[in-house]
Amino acid sequence: GPTCDSMDILYEKNTYDMPAGTKIGERAYILTTGAYTQSYSSIYFNGFPPLAAFVLK
Repeated sequence: GPTCDSMDILYEKNTYDMPAGTKIGERAYILTTGAYTQSYSSIYFNGFPPLAAFVLK
């Protein structure tokens, strides 16, 4: 991931299949990572600003 931290990975235990027509440069959205990113982040870690937190009901 962009934080250059060895723990900043999502693929070690699971694989993520991409659609057959995926091309280099296309965006990939990995959803439902909010808890992972919010709980793992620290304030200004490697220069990244704190993440905003939202609760949806």
